[in-house]
Amino acid sequence: GSAGGSVPGGTLAGLETERAEAATGQASKCGIEWRGMGRFDLHGSAHQRKWLHTESAPAADSAAETRTKPAGMGYGAHVTGLMSRATTGAGVVDPFKLMEPQLKQLTENLKGMVESDNEVMSKVARYFFDVPGKRFRPALVLLVAQASPSVGEITQGQQRLAEITEMIHTASLLHDDVMDHGEMRRGVKSLNAVEGNKLAILAGDFLLSRASLNLARLRNVEVIELLSTVIAHLVEGEIMQSRTAVSEATNFDYYMRKTYLKTASLLAHSCMGAVLLGGEETPERRTAAETAFEYGKHLGLAFQIQDDVLDFQGDLETLGKAAGNDLREGLTTAPVLFALEEFQAELGPLIARGYSQQGDPERALALVKQSSGLKKTTALALEHSRLAILAAEKMSPSVTRDALVQLAHLVVKRIS
Repeated sequence: GSAGGSVPGGTLAGLETERAEAATGQASKCGIEWRGMGRFDLHGSAHQRKWLHTESAPAADSAAETRTKPAGMGYGAHVTGLMSRATTGAGVVDPFKLMEPQLKQLTENLKGMVESDNEVMSKVARYFFDVPGKRFRPALVLLVAQASPSVGEITQGQQRLAEITEMIHTASLLHDDVMDHGEMRRGVKSLNAVEGNKLAILAGDFLLSRASLNLARLRNVEVIELLSTVIAHLVEGEIMQSRTAVSEATNFDYYMRKTYLKTASLLAHSCMGAVLLGGEETPERRTAAETAFEYGKHLGLAFQIQDDVLDFQGDLETLGKAAGNDLREGLTTAPVLFALEEFQAELGPLIARGYSQQGDPERALALVKQSSGLKKTTALALEHSRLAILAAEKMSPSVTRDALVQLAHLVVKRIS
């Protein structure tokens, strides 16, 4: 689809009022502050940031302002207006519908990209590509590509980057399921449950190798660096999750860094790469690329933090797994960390032993639901959604930009 000017039509006043109240009212009620990204180094040393294009500390008048600010702060009329422009007479712009032709082509391309002379490898590598889904990550990359200079055009390189992003993500899922002993994924049995751990690991490795090959064929050194950084971040994040000391498990900054590495980094770097692949280097394109990075980072954080909320509220029907699955895996996420402030004496020992004793996950789940942990975590997700919208607002007005705003809204409104 091509992008034009902003779409006239109705407003999202009801949704926007609800959203603003959630971001500000919950924060006020819970008395929390936004756990800002400036409290730890997301991207390694200053030298690494210089070369890996991941410098993203927010500008602030003071260090204190960089570290914390009230959740929901600044959720003003300009954001409401931007959300209102994301409507037509028929309702809200659907980001996935907007990219539907490209996503259909992408699915077919992905199947071709993992073909191999080895029949078994071809079968296992395309296992999840045969499962229908919304393709959230490639849709995001394509939307950012179309919203960036020159607005309305998607190049062949940008389309290929969307495919590479999905391959890297799928490879990480295959490896995660082995690490977490996962049995279900996207409503079907996980590959490791069907074919065993060995083949699942090899399939993930194969996808990463094909992604790397196609990345090299883009012949853009900076984009190659960006996506190579993502692969390193995925590994580092998984290690942080699987080898966590007690002091780290109860450290909110540690949780946020892990969340960035495992989820937000892929979105941030892919969005930046999409802009850079849109044409020749110009000051306008460089600024747009930095804006896209910020959008992808905050969207990814909002997405994963909301995911951590859903793990306590979902069920087999909506999530494909029972509530408290992270607890059964020994993982401590934001709802538990917020609940720990209210139930230190009881939750502390459960976290320390990784919820390993009989009844531990159930007790931790009950304590989280008794606390304000879920409300505070929802407010944190809303804050990052708001920051993503503010980044999108800096893009040139277009239908696609409006769809990116709507996408930031959808990630915190979803129930699965």
